[in-house]
Order: sequence, then C-alpha cells, then structure tokens
Amino acid sequence: MSQSIAKNTAFITAAFIGQKVISFVYFTLIARQIGATNTGKYFFALSFTTIFVVFIDLGLNQVLIRESARFKEKAQNYFSTILWAKIILAFLIYVVALITINLLGYPEEIRHLVYLSAITMVFDSLHLSIYGVIRAIGSLKYEAFSILASQFLTLILGLTFLYSGLPLIFLILAFTIPSFLNVCYASIILSSKYQIRLHPHFNKEILIMFLKIAAPFALAAIFARLYSYFDSVLLSKIAGDKAVGWYSIAYKITFAFQFIPMALIAAVYPRFSEYFINNKERLAYVFERSLKYLLIIVLPISLGIGILAKDIVLSIYSIDFLHSILPLQILMAGLVFSFLSFPVGALLNACNKQSTQTIIVFAVLIINIVLNLILIPHYTIIGAAVSATVGNALLTLIGYFFARRLAPVSHWFIGKSLLQTLLASAIMGLAVWQINFHWHYLMAIVGGGVVYSVCLFLFQVINKEQIKEAVLILKK
Repeated sequence: MSQSIAKNTAFITAAFIGQKVISFVYFTLIARQIGATNTGKYFFALSFTTIFVVFIDLGLNQVLIRESARFKEKAQNYFSTILWAKIILAFLIYVVALITINLLGYPEEIRHLVYLSAITMVFDSLHLSIYGVIRAIGSLKYEAFSILASQFLTLILGLTFLYSGLPLIFLILAFTIPSFLNVCYASIILSSKYQIRLHPHFNKEILIMFLKIAAPFALAAIFARLYSYFDSVLLSKIAGDKAVGWYSIAYKITFAFQFIPMALIAAVYPRFSEYFINNKERLAYVFERSLKYLLIIVLPISLGIGILAKDIVLSIYSIDFLHSILPLQILMAGLVFSFLSFPVGALLNACNKQSTQTIIVFAVLIINIVLNLILIPHYTIIGAAVSATVGNALLTLIGYFFARRLAPVSHWFIGKSLLQTLLASAIMGLAVWQINFHWHYLMAIVGGGVVYSVCLFLFQVINKEQIKEAVLILKK
C-alpha cells in the first residue's frame, strides 16, 4: 500500500484501538455493576436505535465519500445537499423510532432509554457525514482524535453517573453529550481547515443523483443493520432482558475487534474507488494485501479467545454471565468471516457494484432471519450466535465470488496466505491450550503471542523487509 494509506490507517487504527479499549473497560464495569438483566435493557436500547440510524443516512454517506474523493472541487456542494437531506430525515426517523417502541409495548423504563438513545443517533449521523468529507479529502487524524476524545468523555461521564447510583438512563446520556460535542468539533475542523461550511442547501440535481447512486447502498445498509441487531430484538421479546444481557457480553467481546477492519477500510475505501478508475493492478494489490493482513490478525484472535472463553468471561464478568461462554466461542468462529467481509464489501461498493452487494446482503438477511426464527425459540442465545456465524460466512463467500471479477486478483496468493496463517494459528492454539492448562490465562495469551510471531516468520507469512517498511512508515 502507499504511504498515505498506511499513515491514515495508522491514525485511525490507533484511535479505534483506544476507543475499543476504553469502550470494553467501560462496558465491563457497567455489566459487573448492574448485572445481566439491566445490561440487557441497556444493550437493547442501544441496539434498537442503531437499527433506525441507517434510515437517516440512507447510504448517502458512502456516496458522499466516494464522489468527494473523485471530485474534490465539488465537496462543498455535495456536503451542503446531504446535510439538508439529513436534517429532514433525522426529524422524521426520530418520530418513527418513538412510535415504534411504543407500539411494541415495552415498559416505560426501556421506552425512556430509547427516547434519549435516539437523540444520540441523530448526532452520530451528522458527525459521520462531516468526517466523511474530511476522509474523502484524505486526512483521518481529526476523526481519530475525536474518536478517542468522545469515548474518553463517555467513560468519565458514565462512571460518574454509574457510581453515583443514578438511574440507567444516565448511562445513555453519557453517549449523548459527547456525540453532540463531536458534531461541534467536526464542524469547526471542516470550516477552519478545509473551508467547507456547515451550510444546508437543497440542490435538486445533486440530491437526485446521490439518491440514485445511494439506493443500493441504502438498502444494503438497512439489510446489514437488521442482520446485525434483529437477533437482539427477537431475544428481548422471546427470552427476556437477562438473555439479552448474556448475549450482549459475547457480542461485545466479538464486536470489540471490528475496529481493525473498520480502520483499514476507512483508509483503503477511497483508494479502491480511485484505483478502479485508473489502475486495476493496483486495485488487486491493495485488495489482496487487505485480506492477507486481516487474516494474520483475526485467526489467532478467533482461536485464542475460543480456547480461553471460559476463563475470560468468568474472571472479567463474574459467574452471573456463565451462559455467555458458548455464544462467545461460536461468535469467535464467525469473526474470521466478519473481518474478511469488510474489504470484500468495500471493493464491491467502491467499484460501482453496490447493487450486487445489496442483493447479497438481502439474501443473507433473509437466511439470517429465518435461522433466528427457527433457532432462537428453541436455543435462545446459542441459536442467535449460530445464525450470526452462518450469516457472516455466507456474506463473505458470496461477496468474494463477485469481487474477484473486478480486478486481476491472485487466488494463489490469497490461498497461500490463508494456509500459512492457519498453520501458524494452529500451533499457537496448541501452545495457548497447554500454557493455560498449567498457568493463568494471561500467561497463555503472552505465550501464544510469542509462538505465533515466531511461526509467522518461520512460515514466511511476513519477512524482515515488510517489518522494516512498516516501522519506517510509522516513524514518518
């Protein structure tokens, strides 16, 4: 990859790492303090409103990034039109979310959690579009700073509210305040650094053009959001708040690692779009390396946590979350496919194949819903975890079948990288299992990391030149 991609990836990766570490610590403290039932209420409120936020965006943010990266001189007009549309949509979707939660018959406490969480949803959608323009221009350092700062503020506010004994709704407020401040900060950066004003303006031609392009993005995003959170809503209605609390632990631990592919795609998505126009060989190169690097990272994580799941859950979350162990192990198997689905989907979207991606996501959504309706009534959280894993596998494999046609991708390179990494991970897994049998699981993590690093060199998955290049880029 080019140094610009590597630098942007480094910025956003560092921010996402910090965010996920803080978020993980924060969620862990909350779960230990409030127990499985209240954790289920808290997680449900966030999951429910997360489904609705996609209807504010309607895929417009993806198009904004893509088109602004191609035609930077038009970024102001594009952004002003999208901002106008989002303000209108935000008001309408907020009302719809409130009506829906009331129609579903949830108790007053959960309804109030959703009311406030939906306000956060509006702010999040706005600042994502602002950062989308900045990302298209080519800089991710401001977004990286805001990610860390807002998460740290959430931690401070949340822990203050938590240990002051305030009601559960204050834990939602700990998200709302930083989200609003993030909108303010992003607006200042956009205006002062890039001379793009926060000026909503209706431009019929631009809006129609964006809506036509965004339609597949919007449908794909809606399908993906339903796919990600339908199980939590169904669990809430069928199995109750405690089951959602157990599932949320497995989900949160698994989701905590998604900052890695998210950071990579934040940097390479504009380049996918650019290379598709003028350099197909470079497009294939970046795509292949994206898959390889993600495999190197995700395989040991998936196997290691699968082996240590019981020790991790019981030591961090207590015996109250014993039922979270098996769902965590199942979701960890699906994490591999979840990682790989990011570059596959990004390539399709960046190369004008968003319609194909939409059809794929829709097909997987239908399969996922059917599996959830069959499995959750009988197996509750185990059924939800199995459905999610099957869906992730299908999403990746079907997407790759179409993505490989867009550039001269070397299947031999990808296959070789997969086999080498699998072998290194298997040896690491044996080491982790043996060390954990005799010592503390933290020792197993350290020992497994050492063994895996050695195996990567022995099996030539990585070499000294690649390490030197990475170090040089980080220094610069």
